[in-house]
Parts: sequence; structure tokens; C-alpha cells
Amino acid sequence: MQTAGLALSSTIAPGDAQTVYSYALAGLSHEALTTACKKLIRGEYNIDRKAFIPIPSELAAMVRAEQRLVSEEHARLRDTIASIELSRPENGTTEDPEARARVRKMLEGFRSWHQGEKEKETGGYVPEMPPSPEEIERWKKIMDLPDARSVSAEQMAYRRKIGMDIDAAEPVEEERAA
Repeated sequence: MQTAGLALSSTIAPGDAQTVYSYALAGLSHEALTTACKKLIRGEYNIDRKAFIPIPSELAAMVRAEQRLVSEEHARLRDTIASIELSRPENGTTEDPEARARVRKMLEGFRSWHQGEKEKETGGYVPEMPPSPEEIERWKKIMDLPDARSVSAEQMAYRRKIGMDIDAAEPVEEERAA
């Protein structure tokens, strides 16, 4: 806290500060102490001497208040977890292997149906990602170039794929212009 600009009270000798504060804060949680220090540095406590580190008894009271809040929050969380567990149905829990199998089967059915729908819309071709307008222009220029003397089947398939990507993206371009 001293590095944040708060000064140690003149009633405590600097050499004794560690011993006195350790005694006052014994048994209190690190989490509560950290929270109290952060709030002190931010000026969130309504105290008269905001430029000074509180005396050990005041700091201990602040930390105990923070610890009480943390304990209450933990209790609320425990109660919430307990109520969720009580409201969980006996059948169909996530641990039930039959329920997992049913969900897997439903998911597999949905995926195959969805893939079929995508293939119907695109004629069997599903582009990975629509090319950007700059990429389209670049590929159009490349496609306008004459082919080499010998072109492999793989190269022709890639050329058709690029052509389909360009064709799939062009209606989007026209819609933007409209």
C-alpha cells in the first residue's frame, strides 16, 4: 500500500509494523486482505484519513468485513449448487449413457440432414470460406491467363473450384452494389 502512495501512521514504528499487522491479521483470509487493500487504494472505504494506511485494528476490521462478504457469497453459491442438484431430474441426467447415446444419434441425424441441405443448395459443392473482393479480382486475372501446354487433372479440378468460388461470391458483390 505504501507503493500506492499511502503512508504509514506515525503512531507505529516502521520496524514494528510487520509484527503488529501480522498479529492483527492472523487467521484472516488472503482473499479478504487483498480485496480490502484494493478497496483502500481505490478509496472505496469511507474513512477520515484516506492518505494513511489504517492502524492494525482498523485494517483487521475491514478485512473481517470483506471476509464476511466472501463467506456469504460462498454460502449463496453452495445453496445455488444444492438447489440445482435437487431440481435435476433422476432420469436423463448427463451421466446416463442411454441419454448420451440418444443425443449422439439425434446429433448425427441432424448433421447428415444439414449436410444434405447444403449440398442441395450448392449442387454438391460447399465452399470453405467466401473469398474477399480482392481475392476475386486476383483470381479473375489468373483465370484470364492462358493455360500451360499440359495441365493435370488436379490442376483443372482446382481451376474449377476457384471458378465456383468466384461464381458463388459474385451475386453477393452485385447485391452490395444495388
